[in-house]
Amino acid sequence: MKQGVVFVLASAALLAAVGAAHMTAPMPDGGPLRASAKAATATAAASAASKPVADMTGSKPLIEVRHAPVPLQMRERPPVVLPPGFETASVTTPPPVPPEDVEGRSFARSAIEADGYKTVKMIVAGPDGTWRARALRGGTEVILTVDREGRVSAD
Repeated sequence: MKQGVVFVLASAALLAAVGAAHMTAPMPDGGPLRASAKAATATAAASAASKPVADMTGSKPLIEVRHAPVPLQMRERPPVVLPPGFETASVTTPPPVPPEDVEGRSFARSAIEADGYKTVKMIVAGPDGTWRARALRGGTEVILTVDREGRVSAD
């Protein structure tokens, strides 16, 4: 009998505390679903405007944009290591190494830097006339490809 009374009193105290919390700190307009939609809209507007976005009352910024958007970064897969004694059916020789092209390398570097990337390194010529390099976009390192016309694309 005493346990039942204690349970009822504890439940009443809990309900009173929850009610008081809602009375002193009401939910944003429309509850949590509308607040998350408002935050998502503010996120899209913040990335487009590149400046702090305030909520409808103008009291404080929801989001501050500090870096440029970063392209998707794909991780390189490690090479496959075959067990000892396992031989492939045909052995291919690597293609001959082309002579170093300083002008093409500087062309690729300038195209990458003009596209907004920083700290360009490891510029390597591809077999089809493209250039591959690593550079920083914001604080993220990305792998890039520069084609013969100077178009830069992230891999």
